[in-house]
Amino acid sequence: EADQVVWDREMKLQRVLDDVESLTQDYMSRAHKLGLVGSRKNENVEIDIELTIDTHTDDRHRITSVDLRRDVRPALTRATDAFATQLHTTQTAVIEARESMDDLSEKRMELEEHVDLMDKAARRHNEHYRDLREAILAEGRATAKQIEQLEADIAAMRRDIAQGELQSKAALAHADAEWESVQRGCRLRRAEIDEDVVSVLEDVVHMKAHAEARLRELLKLAASDASV
Repeated sequence: EADQVVWDREMKLQRVLDDVESLTQDYMSRAHKLGLVGSRKNENVEIDIELTIDTHTDDRHRITSVDLRRDVRPALTRATDAFATQLHTTQTAVIEARESMDDLSEKRMELEEHVDLMDKAARRHNEHYRDLREAILAEGRATAKQIEQLEADIAAMRRDIAQGELQSKAALAHADAEWESVQRGCRLRRAEIDEDVVSVLEDVVHMKAHAEARLRELLKLAASDASV
């Protein structure tokens, strides 16, 4: 029965030691995650307490490598205060970041509205440009047709002028020929008229001489009749 009591106490002690070991492992795991110990130690927390246990010692004060009440608890309190300060700083930074994000969101919305207005204005300008381009192209096509028509008219006028010039030259040559013909006719007619005039004048002279001879004869007859 005494052995049973001892056995029960040893079992209880073992369970306590197992709990202590489990708690120690949990402590060290959390300490590593929080950066309290190890190579990734948090620079903002002034604590570096490695906790180990010795389940084979007979001195209860030596079961843990450090005194939990004297060393670990104050260190944890300081760590808690440091984490609280760090949490407050982080929360303040988060609030400021949220405010900055809200400001950025408002600015982004304003920029989106501005971009939307610019996009609408760009679409209007593009539509106006297309309409203006179509109008210019249509006017250019109409102008090209007018130029082609004018060039055709000018070519026709040049042909007409060239043909008219040829006709004018031909008419002038014909007129020159007619003029020469008329001049020749005039010269011939003048010659004929001159010959007729000379002939008439000669006839007149002969008639005058004949009339004077007859008149002299009549005068002689008249004189002889008067003497008888």
